[in-house]
Amino acid sequence: MSGPALASPKPVVEELFTANRTLGGNVVAYPEGTPEMRVYRITLPVGAKIPLHIHPAPVVVMVEQGELSNVRIVNGAEETDTIKVGDGFLEGHPEEPHYVINRGTKPAISLVTFASVEGMPNTVPVQ
Repeated sequence: MSGPALASPKPVVEELFTANRTLGGNVVAYPEGTPEMRVYRITLPVGAKIPLHIHPAPVVVMVEQGELSNVRIVNGAEETDTIKVGDGFLEGHPEEPHYVINRGTKPAISLVTFASVEGMPNTVPVQ
């Protein structure tokens, strides 16, 4: 055995988020190609909006500060989930276009991890 299990004193390990389905209930699929993990810290000012898009690879978003509204377009109607500090969500299905907006009163800061492949964009705009 190796790694943290042998550390002394023992590390504190907290699972922050686990999912295999998007907020819309779809299972994500991993793209073909050379794997590439990407991690970003994104600060979304009050009122800022990331326009309608999809993710061609799985992405996990964990909110560190503030809150985000994730708005999915389902059968032409908007479905909104509010993600608060300490919560997260999974995206990455081509049939779930969505946008993210900060409707809160302070900047929203998130850690965003993409399980992508070399050369693949993180987002694809939807018109």
